Amino acid sequence: MPTHWAIDLGTSNTTVCEDRSGRAHVVNLPELAKMEPLTQTPVIPSCVCVMDAGGEDVLIGQKAVTYNWDGRATGFARGFKRHLGMESGRAMARAGGRMFTAQDVATFFLREVIRALETRFGEEVADVTIATPSGFYETYRAELLGILRGVKQRGWWERIWARLRGKPAGITFRTLDEPVAAALGYGVDVGRPTTLVAFDFGGGSMEAAVVRTRGARTVETGRAEVLAKQAVEIGGDDVDRWILERFVPAALHDWPEWEVALKWEAERVKLLASAGNEGDFTFRNESYGRLDYHVLRDLLAENGLYGRIRELLDALLTEMQTRHGVPPADIDDVILEGGSTLLPEVRNVVSDVLGREKVREWLPFEAVARGACLFAGGAHVEDFIYHDYAIRLLPDDVGESEYELLIPGGTSFPTADDFVTRYYAPGFDGQQQINLFICEVGRVAGRPVAWDERANGSSYFVPRTAGERAFCLCLNEADPALPLSPPGRGTAPRLRVTYSVDENRWLCVTVYDLQRKTDLKVNHPVVRLR
Repeated sequence: MPTHWAIDLGTSNTTVCEDRSGRAHVVNLPELAKMEPLTQTPVIPSCVCVMDAGGEDVLIGQKAVTYNWDGRATGFARGFKRHLGMESGRAMARAGGRMFTAQDVATFFLREVIRALETRFGEEVADVTIATPSGFYETYRAELLGILRGVKQRGWWERIWARLRGKPAGITFRTLDEPVAAALGYGVDVGRPTTLVAFDFGGGSMEAAVVRTRGARTVETGRAEVLAKQAVEIGGDDVDRWILERFVPAALHDWPEWEVALKWEAERVKLLASAGNEGDFTFRNESYGRLDYHVLRDLLAENGLYGRIRELLDALLTEMQTRHGVPPADIDDVILEGGSTLLPEVRNVVSDVLGREKVREWLPFEAVARGACLFAGGAHVEDFIYHDYAIRLLPDDVGESEYELLIPGGTSFPTADDFVTRYYAPGFDGQQQINLFICEVGRVAGRPVAWDERANGSSYFVPRTAGERAFCLCLNEADPALPLSPPGRGTAPRLRVTYSVDENRWLCVTVYDLQRKTDLKVNHPVVRLR
């Protein structure tokens, strides 16, 4: 039985879990990890320090943090998770006269984690599951897959030798939503039908999911159904920024070589205050003020954090009741996940909305990695599509493109084979091909876009700003167009296209040429949905 490895790749810290002994255990890599002071969980700081232009000499985790103690290492990078998927080419570090992108830095980080695991345990890491934020795009998952394939790439002789020894020649890679992983890490141990809320508040995002277990199941065979989920981009990094804005003169923020040191100091006093202690914000032997629990609580309130939590949870409960008819009273347990749940009053705000008696104590840095490991071992998750998916319709003139909704967020899968049917006519006489541009339409400012239902029964969205357009990602622009032979004429429909989603999240199309009375595509997979 292969060892399943799971990685909770966090914005600030990363946790690794394995099941070599038949049960999921958090892995401690002492050379890379630190012990979280409040929970004593071994976590790897999600940091990289590139030492050479080739990217071979790299420090990660606590080693990178220690090396960059003064914040002046140009090869140091953190927070790369936020940029994977949409800004993977964003410059993050510089070494040996070369710039390194978020994709590069993530590659180095995962490469060194895998090398450390293989060295520590003396076996190949060939089965990896990484939990991903539910609001992130499919391109984020694709970036991770590409990175892991590159990390595990072998030469032809190595592949042959691996086969001769009966070893895997590649890597098995899975993903699941972080809130779902957190729920599995706690909920599948409950031997009864249970409705759980997993509230995940980390360094880069705040997410919540309602998960319903299917009854008395073992960890290996437990089933969970996602009833609702919500996400918003706000996290512990934003709290660190608020602390800096409160205590540090704005002029200091403009010095790049001080950025890391200031961030570390903000994080240090944040942890102290969250634990009920107090500390002076000190930089370059000068104190800028004292932070304690009450000051930090007021700072969070002033910046609207508690209001954002309530908005997120209210939207979650509304979605749960609207889509499934499940009232808030039916929630059995609430689990807290992510380091930012340790901030002042966060637990109380969640308790006020969901019920104080339902909120469980938990180790906030372990549940996601543990749940991802259980998932890799066979625990099945009945999930649904999170974002909306639409076809991009190009205008006849110089106007803006518009998007016609095909698969709305919240759709359970697999769907029926004829889930959506559309008819398409040529745009002009002599047209020789038609493109089906499938786009992922994300949530603008954490909220779904407003679809406009028209007289034909379909719903449309026209982005009006650059920000709205940035949340509409075309996933198959490089796909070949559908040929029209003979070329199209007139305004009558020429193609009938049926859309469906299979059990593996693939959006599939069946295309029928109405004039030639023949199928051009049958259940053809186009893009994989989130």
